[in-house]
Amino acid sequence: MMKRQRLSAEQAAAEQNSSRIRGFMYAMLLAFAFITLLSACSLSDDEKDGAEHMHGSETWETTASYDELPAFLSDYTPHTSELYAAVNDHAHIMSGINCYCGCMDGVAVETPHDSLLRCYVAEHPADEGSVTWTSHSTSCGICKKEMEDVIALSKQGKTVDEIRDAIDAAYKPKKSS
Repeated sequence: MMKRQRLSAEQAAAEQNSSRIRGFMYAMLLAFAFITLLSACSLSDDEKDGAEHMHGSETWETTASYDELPAFLSDYTPHTSELYAAVNDHAHIMSGINCYCGCMDGVAVETPHDSLLRCYVAEHPADEGSVTWTSHSTSCGICKKEMEDVIALSKQGKTVDEIRDAIDAAYKPKKSS
């Protein structure tokens, strides 16, 4: 059997100090893990609740349906809210309309848009359900003007093709000779 060697006072103090440092490091690691867990839970709850979040230069907000407009519209004119409120009735037209503000080329946004509809709605359901709105068109005069024209031409009874042709004629850049 081995005899246990007695530690000198100096060695005992060093051992105790080392033990305190280890304990402190474990406590810091545990605190970091706890904070990370809380942050992750908080972020996932925000997205479920429809909280605003940034995607590049755009603010996105999810609502339960087209009937519930995003809260970020409270920072803009009533006219802007009216344009957003008209999206559901004109989505079938907007999805086939080019937007000429530069968003389809990736000039005005980080991820190019595929239509005028994308200037108002980032993600839309195939059927009734939640809608993720984007703030892109809130500050884009071309997006707003195109939407005004879509609404006006639709009220005049124009077909989707006639509306698309009118928007292209009015906004598509003319090629210089």
